Amino acid sequence: MPLQVSDYSWQQTESAVFLSVPLRGVSVRDADVFCAENYLKVNFAPFLFEVFLYAPIDDESSQAKIGNDTIVFTLRKKEAVMWEALSVSGVDKEMMQRIREKSILKAQERAKEAIEAKAATRREDQKYALNVMMKGGTQKTYFLRS
Repeated sequence: MPLQVSDYSWQQTESAVFLSVPLRGVSVRDADVFCAENYLKVNFAPFLFEVFLYAPIDDESSQAKIGNDTIVFTLRKKEAVMWEALSVSGVDKEMMQRIREKSILKAQERAKEAIEAKAATRREDQKYALNVMMKGGTQKTYFLRS
């Protein structure tokens, strides 16, 4: 059973939340961070930090910086308002589990879409290169995408 981290600190502006979570001597590579629109989890055995956020954040533009035995999050709010608290209150275990599962599914879908988009781009690049070679063009083609 992981130990819950409760000695974090946070501040906010109307557009962002700044959250600092101590790592307690854990190596940076051993910290597992998961951030979603309404959910944030940091797992660094035997410790666990988990928060069900008060309001939605833009998880794509939010950042986590790890160093000096601390993780510092900059969470960009979707709505520019001051929060009453970092986490939503009155959430039962079933609701927590639903939020976790929904967050994970959404992250998996987003990752799948990114993989498919990269594959489509690669196919288009290959098709273009083949067309240029078939035309016998003397142009040089440089691909800038990875």
